[in-house]
Amino acid sequence: MRKLSSLILAATAMTLVAPVANAAEAERNDRLYDASGASVAKVNRVTDSGDVLVIYKGKVRRIEASTLSNNEGKLMTTLTKTEIRRLD
Repeated sequence: MRKLSSLILAATAMTLVAPVANAAEAERNDRLYDASGASVAKVNRVTDSGDVLVIYKGKVRRIEASTLSNNEGKLMTTLTKTEIRRLD
C-alpha cells in the first residue's frame, strides 16, 4: 500500500508541475523579442498567469503566456510587432 501511495503522489506532482515546466520563464526587465527576432520592449510586469506586460508604442500591452517561449536565452513571442500594436 505504501508503494501505491508514493506512486500516486509522484504522478500527481508531475501533473501539477508539467504545465509550468513548458511555460516560458519571464522576469521583470527581461527583453522581449517578436516572431522575427526584433526587440520589442522590456518586460514591465509578469502576471500570476504568466502573461507579460510591456509598454510598446506608448501603451501597456499584455502578451499572453501561450505565445511566449525561451529561445537561446531570449524571451520570444510568436506575435509580430504589428500584432502587438493591435493589442489592448
